Amino acid sequence: MNEDFLHHLWLYKLYKPALYFTTNGEDLEIINPGQHNTDAGPDFFNAKVKIGNTLWAGNIEIHRKSSDWFKHGHQNNSAFNNVILHVVIKHDAEATTAIGTKVPTWIMKIPKQHKYTYKQLKDSKLKIPCIKEIKKLEPIIINSWIERMMIEKLENKVNFIKHLLKTYNNDWDEVLYILIVRNFGFGVNANPFEQLARKTPWRVIVRNRDDKLKLEAIFLGQAGFLNEITSKDSYTQELHNRYIYLKQKYNLSPMPSFLWKFMRLRPYNFPTIRLVQLAALFEKRIFSLDQILKTKHPNDLSNMLLTDLKSYWLTHYQPGIKSAYQTKKLGKQSRNLIIINTLIPLIYSYGLLRDNEKLKLKAIKWLETLPYENNAIIKLWKNNGINSKSAFESQALIHLTNNYCNTKRCLHCRIGHLIIASKHIEQQYL
Repeated sequence: MNEDFLHHLWLYKLYKPALYFTTNGEDLEIINPGQHNTDAGPDFFNAKVKIGNTLWAGNIEIHRKSSDWFKHGHQNNSAFNNVILHVVIKHDAEATTAIGTKVPTWIMKIPKQHKYTYKQLKDSKLKIPCIKEIKKLEPIIINSWIERMMIEKLENKVNFIKHLLKTYNNDWDEVLYILIVRNFGFGVNANPFEQLARKTPWRVIVRNRDDKLKLEAIFLGQAGFLNEITSKDSYTQELHNRYIYLKQKYNLSPMPSFLWKFMRLRPYNFPTIRLVQLAALFEKRIFSLDQILKTKHPNDLSNMLLTDLKSYWLTHYQPGIKSAYQTKKLGKQSRNLIIINTLIPLIYSYGLLRDNEKLKLKAIKWLETLPYENNAIIKLWKNNGINSKSAFESQALIHLTNNYCNTKRCLHCRIGHLIIASKHIEQQYL
């Protein structure tokens, strides 16, 4: 039973309802549990309790055992001088502050079923720990939390975009470029693609957009795939020669090729193919924030992202390694993922940072228009009765799974909280 769980019980008053007394026998009334502090210092700020006939306002500290007060050195820390109540499960010492004041102590009684339910969630081997219990909740509760998860995911994207804007002097087009390149990694290679974009300035791409061979040489060369050429085919040699020239001209430095992942990827998802598709995309058009904001429908964005590789790449997945003939278009599903993970968050971010409610609503509406992803996470939820109708729901469920279920953050999840809070037991308490 960790202190996070005890904090949760205190904050939401999930302890045994009764008449409360401190360990010194004084009447205790808990008026306000206070604000949870996630930084250094007492666990809760600005709480209000009544002890005896005196109303106290101040801080709360919570431990499993009251002797933990001394174990953590609070008796020597002036930040704990304003603690008005020490909440514990087991009382084995009297807490004192740095100025010698004795801190009133209360033994919090926990319903066993709360503890049992929390332990079940934490120890669960299921990918969705609460999946057996979630079906008992009202659909409106689940749907409201799904909506919250989508907004939280967009807010996380906003924070990432704000960081990029600060790094690149509020150049929205440079940020758009980095985001598009990053999302061509489609999760598995997202970080190497982002690193490549950061090492290859947007101005270099713009200045060479008139020649697709130059763009292919830049992307493949910067990725480290042209460093050690063993193939004798003329196309690969030309790419290598072009890159050597452009590298010197723009003072570029390539990445080590070992950063890229090929294992368990289908050949048309190889990073080499995605890099060549990027070259085709930027040779075809120059993306700008203004262009994205003026787009009327996600289908227009999908058409803008359409690329179809020709000639050499129809029979190659990697430079210098011949393969069977295969067309290599950027598919509809891949284009939707780029729209969902890059362009819509950019529109939402611009709307939020410019206080433009219409743009924010436009981003949300587009998420509700686009089809949901059909991946393993969405299938898992679907198999357990939680269906996605659009990209809005599927993105929310992906965020919920990755950021709450996988890390067992059940106490921070509205669904997990309600499952714990709804459990009762008749008489037995710790």
